Formats: sequence, structure tokens, C-alpha cells
Amino acid sequence: AKQWYQRRVRGLSLCHQIIMKVFCLVVLVACAFAQEDVVTDAPVPVPTDAPVPDPTDAPVPTDAPTDAPVPTDAPTDAPTDAPTPAPTPDPTPEPTPAPTPAPTPEPLVCDAGMYPVGEVCEYCPEGTYSAGGQDACDKCPAGQTSESGAKAASECFVARSCAWGDAHVCDRETGCTFGCESDFCWSQCDGACPRLDLIGCHGCKEWCWLSGNGEKYHFCTENSQCAAVKRNSCASTCTI
Repeated sequence: AKQWYQRRVRGLSLCHQIIMKVFCLVVLVACAFAQEDVVTDAPVPVPTDAPVPDPTDAPVPTDAPTDAPVPTDAPTDAPTDAPTPAPTPDPTPEPTPAPTPAPTPEPLVCDAGMYPVGEVCEYCPEGTYSAGGQDACDKCPAGQTSESGAKAASECFVARSCAWGDAHVCDRETGCTFGCESDFCWSQCDGACPRLDLIGCHGCKEWCWLSGNGEKYHFCTENSQCAAVKRNSCASTCTI
């Protein structure tokens, strides 16, 4: 029994040693693997631009079947010509209406003592006359004259001189001076002047106030206003 016990103890001791050896081996292997898994601060590589492969450098497959059908180009449609537009006919011009002729002006007919000048009538000048409806005035007979606006040859006369000459207005047919003085018309007259007839004046410087047309005296502001009464009778005494 003592021997069995000793062998038992030695067997257990041997088993214990084997177990310890196996345990130590396992611990060593575990430590080794643990060291491989430790992450170190290894430098992070900087990414660089990867070279772009040139498409021409791609290998050309040589094993392509030679009996593969060669693709043919699709037929190109022939361009269709655009339709040529029909020419637009030019518009037919409207007929130009014939110009309306300007109305022919009626000839200007002037009254007696006047003649046409352009589109107006004017009085015949001194030394002429017109019976009316004429293109020009007729001249008085030789040696005679007339007042402006004479209507007939009977109004032509032999001119006579007036006593006051050109200092005042002169009625050359009667030889009497007349005019406007102090707002009334006056005329040369014959009071004491010798004469052979009673027609007109005979060169004496005598005068009188002229009578008006329907009034005793004729009011005036200028000589021309006395032409209408120049041959009226005296309204006062003919005096020097």
C-alpha cells in the first residue's frame, strides 16, 4: 500500500508538471499573438494622384474570334431637298388717277375807271381812263390829262395851273387849289379876280370855306378828305 501511494504521488506530480508546462506554453503563445495585435502609430501614407491609365495602353485582346461579324455603318439617309417656295407675285400697282386739272380761273373783270393787275383791280393812273372790263386803261387825247380813276374820255381835260402851285392840292381841271385847314375844307375862288368865264379859277389867291354835303361846312383832318367836296360852292365869302 505504501508503494502504491508513492507511485500515486509521483504520477500526480508528473501530471502536475505536464499541466504547468502546457499552461506556460499557452501563455507564451497568447502573449505573442497579443503583441501582434497592438496598434502602433504608424505614419498615415499621403494619398497620391493615381496615374490615369492611357486608354491607348490597354492591351489589345488577341484572342478575339476572327469569325465575328464586322459591324457595318448604318445607312445614312440622303438629305431631302427643302421645297422651293413659290415666288410671291409682285402686287399689282393701283392705277394712278389722272391729275385733276386745276380749275381755270375766270378772267378778272374790273369796273370803270379801273384795270386788272394780277388778281386785283387798281385805279387807272392820271392821264388815262377805262370804261370798265378792259385789260388796260386808255390814254387821254394828246395835250390832255385826267384824274386817277377816270371812267371815260370826257373826263380828260387840259390841265390848268393853280394859284398856290404845289404848296397845296391842286384841282388841275378847274385850276382851283383846295385842302383842309383848321378842321374844315377850303377852296380857291374868284371874288374880285378878273375872268372871262365862270368856269373854275383864274389864278387869283382868293379862298372860301367849302360847303359840305348836307351840312354847312365839311369837317376834315387831312387834305384828301376834301376831294369829295372840292367843287362844292363856297359856304363863306370869297376873300383874299
